[in-house]
Amino acid sequence: MKKIVLILLAVIVSSTMGAQSITSFEDFKAHQDSLKNAFSSVLKEWNREIPPYNIEAGKLEEAAKSISDSAERDSLLALAASKRNYAKEKMKFLQGEMNRITAEQNAFEKEYELVFEEAFPYFRLRKRMDKDTLSKILKSASPQIRKSQTGKALKSYISNRQITVGERFRTFTCYDNKGKRFDWKTIKGKKVFLIHDGLWCMTHGTNNSALRKFLAGTVGKHPDCLPLIVVNCATPEELQEDIELYGLHDFIVVSEFKNKFGKLNWLYNDQTTPTCHYINEQGIICNTTEGIDQDYLEKEFLK
Repeated sequence: MKKIVLILLAVIVSSTMGAQSITSFEDFKAHQDSLKNAFSSVLKEWNREIPPYNIEAGKLEEAAKSISDSAERDSLLALAASKRNYAKEKMKFLQGEMNRITAEQNAFEKEYELVFEEAFPYFRLRKRMDKDTLSKILKSASPQIRKSQTGKALKSYISNRQITVGERFRTFTCYDNKGKRFDWKTIKGKKVFLIHDGLWCMTHGTNNSALRKFLAGTVGKHPDCLPLIVVNCATPEELQEDIELYGLHDFIVVSEFKNKFGKLNWLYNDQTTPTCHYINEQGIICNTTEGIDQDYLEKEFLK
């Protein structure tokens, strides 16, 4: 028992020591993971120790019922009671450790959730909150948050009116997988369906070639249309990986290289789901849908 307690304390102490030197999101995530691992270790110990002891105690109690010799029966019942008492004490101790780790997790996340942009949830939740509330939250956030990509994107979202269907599409700075800036004159006078991110959602349960086949078929039937794919990623290398993965070499694939904090996210209010903007020859947004609405595309937009 003492050995088990020492092991558990060692795990928990080692997990809490790192909290004093949280200076990056990597530190935040590592400490968060260490707390999860500590909780998991306690839970495994619970499952490994408590049920077997209670089962053994039950078997001894059942066996004692058929023994007539009182001394032998009392011996079995005493052993059963010892096992149940051990399980009870172990349960009490482990429950205390789980409660303590959970409390530390809650306190840790509350302390640091506004420090690192990846842990800052309000840009992702912007559609559920009014701008006044978001503005107050941002003003009360740490300087790190306000200067981060998340903070800047949230500020841009709050201070700008979002573009909607029926309005003229506004361009934004983006680049191809070679780092070359995209020339928006390319889409002038064309019917464009701009696919924004979420490519992994467009495999239709088959394979990664589904999107490529769909685009090729659509362009084959409607050569005047232009698919434009914008990927949320951080580097040209990541963009190239997506091009390779989905076989999109024959199509225009670009990125703002701002992950999910670019203009399409805060100006057009796209979330991290696949979104399609249908832009006519005059540059007007005719419709916006989650994913590609094939019926609308074929029967209305490209007719």
